[in-house]
Amino acid sequence: MFRSGNPALRANHFAPIMGAERMTINGTINKTLTLIGMVFISALLAFSICLTNPETAVIMLIGGSLGGFVLLLVIMFTRPQQPQVLMSMYALIEGLFVGSMSYVVEKEYLGGTDGVVVQALVATMGVFILMLTLYRYKIIQPTEKFVLAVVSIAGAIMLVYLVNMLLLFMGTSIPFIHSSGPIGIAFSIVATGMASLFLIIDFGVIENGVKNGAPKSMEWYGAFGLVVTLIWLYIEMLRLIAKLRD
Repeated sequence: MFRSGNPALRANHFAPIMGAERMTINGTINKTLTLIGMVFISALLAFSICLTNPETAVIMLIGGSLGGFVLLLVIMFTRPQQPQVLMSMYALIEGLFVGSMSYVVEKEYLGGTDGVVVQALVATMGVFILMLTLYRYKIIQPTEKFVLAVVSIAGAIMLVYLVNMLLLFMGTSIPFIHSSGPIGIAFSIVATGMASLFLIIDFGVIENGVKNGAPKSMEWYGAFGLVVTLIWLYIEMLRLIAKLRD
């Protein structure tokens, strides 16, 4: 019931604790909106700074991605009982990555083509609503086989990204996957699809945590898991739209 491939949603931590205040859906929603708001404000600030000083884009892109990854690992492995401070820091730092990435794609990769960021935001919101509706009406459920398939494919995609990152330090990269050709677009479609399906898994873990009386602090972890997936989904959507418009 609790299996999840999202590293931010380790299901064994959603076990109930006697006498502790319980996790609720409303509490998780409120915390999700809080973290998303922080990401949005930080991303908007980063985008504005990049418009004024384009040379800062690469610094914030690298710093935001590495800083966010380090904080993700810290949260995963330390599992603090009061995680809101670290998660807020993650949201703000990851916002720098999202904002600078949005600038690079719209202003550098596409040469100033306006509207790509807005399209990616709208598409991300649309996919979120669609996945929530499909989950709510039990059209798609996170069964064991579903989770295994999604996690396996997503893991393969992350491995490709990791290998590509290592190759970049050697002055090369995996061919085709970043291009606007058929292979590059197909890769982005698969990656976007896996990020979308990950939302189903996150919804399932959160709902089961509420049903089984998980402690109140798990609302933050449920919100954090959703935010991690939504950021991934937005970045993949941004890359896909950029390739289609290139």
